[in-house]
Amino acid sequence: MTNLIRILKNSWKNFSRNIWLSVATLFMMFAALSTIGGLTLFNASLDAFVSGLKDKVDVSVYFAQEAAENEILSVKSTLENREDIKTVRYISENEAYDIFTSRHADNSVLLESLQELDQNPLQASLNIRVHNPDQFEDVVIFLENSSASSIIDTINFRENQKVIESISMIATNVNKAGFLFTLILAGLVIFVTFNTIRLAIYTSRDEVHIMKLVGASNWFARAPFVITGAIYGFLSGLVVILFTFLGTWLLHSQVSLIFADINFYGYFIQNFWSFTFIILFSGIGMGAVSSYLAVRRYLKV
Repeated sequence: MTNLIRILKNSWKNFSRNIWLSVATLFMMFAALSTIGGLTLFNASLDAFVSGLKDKVDVSVYFAQEAAENEILSVKSTLENREDIKTVRYISENEAYDIFTSRHADNSVLLESLQELDQNPLQASLNIRVHNPDQFEDVVIFLENSSASSIIDTINFRENQKVIESISMIATNVNKAGFLFTLILAGLVIFVTFNTIRLAIYTSRDEVHIMKLVGASNWFARAPFVITGAIYGFLSGLVVILFTFLGTWLLHSQVSLIFADINFYGYFIQNFWSFTFIILFSGIGMGAVSSYLAVRRYLKV
C-alpha cells in the first residue's frame, strides 16, 4: 500500500512538474475524446432519426382514373390479408380532393385553377403501412406482379426509398470521415503524450537513478510515468463528459425544434455510464499506451 501511494505521488509530480506541456497534452487528448464522444452521440441520434423516418414512411398506390372503386377495394382486401401489412387506408378521389384543398387553403390561385377543371384530377389511392420498413420492397414487388398492376398508375415507394438511402449514405460517409479524423487525432495524442513522458523521464533521471541505487524494482521506477499518461486521459475524459452534458442540455431544445427525432441529451442521460466508460477507457488507454511506449524506449533501468 505504501508503494502504491508513493507511485501515485510520483505520478502527480510528473504531471505538475511540466505543467504547460501537460496542458498541451490535455488539450490534444480533449480534442480526440470530444471527437469520439461526438461521433458516439451522432451515430446513436442519426440511427434514431433514420428509424423514425422509416417508421413514418408509407407506400401510396395511385390508381388509374378508370379503375372502379370495387376493384380498388378488392386490392385493399388482398393486402390486408398479408401478415406484413400493418394498415391499409383507402382514399377516394373525392377524399383526395378534400385533403388537397384543405392542405392548400391559403393558395387561392391554385384552388381557383383546380375549380376550373372539368373533372377531379386527383386519383384514388391506397395508403399502406407495414410492420417492418424492410418489408416495403416485398409489398411493392407483389403489387407490380399482381393482376392489379393493370389498374395501378404509380407507386411512390421508390422516391421514399431514395430519400432514406441518401440519408443512410450521408451518415455512413460522416462516420468514415469522423473515424479517420479520430485516428489522426489519436495519433497526435499518442505522439504528444509520448514526448511529454520522454521529457518527464529526462527531468526525473536523477531520481530514478537514486531509486535503483536503494533497491527499487523496475516496476516501481516505471509505473509513475505510465500512470501519469493515464492521468492525462482520465482528466481529459472527465472534462469531455462535463462539456458533453452541458452542450447537450443547452442545445436540446434548439435541436428538437429542427429534428424532432434527434435527442442528444436524452441519449446521453440514458446511456451515461456506457458513454462515460467509452470516453474514460479511450482516454486512459491512449495515455497509458503512449506512456508505456516512451518508458520502454527511454527509461533504462
